[in-house]
Amino acid sequence: ELGDGLGVLSNFPISNTERVPWTNCFGGFDQSDHGAADCLAMKGFLVTTVALDDGHTVDVYDLHGEAGGSDRDQELQAADFEQLASYIAANSKGRAVIVAGDTNLHTDRVHPDSAKGADIGIWERFLDVAGLTDSCAATSCTDTGRIDKVAFRSAGGVSLEAASRTVEASRFVDAKGEDLSDHQAVSVQFRWTES
Repeated sequence: ELGDGLGVLSNFPISNTERVPWTNCFGGFDQSDHGAADCLAMKGFLVTTVALDDGHTVDVYDLHGEAGGSDRDQELQAADFEQLASYIAANSKGRAVIVAGDTNLHTDRVHPDSAKGADIGIWERFLDVAGLTDSCAATSCTDTGRIDKVAFRSAGGVSLEAASRTVEASRFVDAKGEDLSDHQAVSVQFRWTES
């Protein structure tokens, strides 16, 4: 089993970092089960508290979601985001939150792993239950189907605004200009004010 690959780099002090694996996974090495080999990596989420200033903080979640489009993958994707929403409710109640990472949710209805729109429902339910705003919607982006997503909410005296969202198309490439990953990174610049 491989590590979760989740990490946080910050110019601000961080504390209370915790890694939480998903409750279940589906997909073996040879993919004969029609899974996406998710049980080979310890997928889940990481949470850390980032100190802004004057005692203001935001809880930042980094995640890597279940991949694949089989019925079992869909069940686990829904369960994973329910698990994350429950964790946020229990551990970040009344606090500002940023959730970012590889959701593996294809919210464009075109990708074969989108389960004919089921991924859209999973993402929208998660946003609603956790009280989050998708940064794509907040910045009127046009590429809503990307699996790398960033969502946020204001609370606890911290008002967050997604000032910009950028697909880093040329930043994470090798010497030949080829992408380092099978999907390009997304960055979001936030403004925060005391509320």
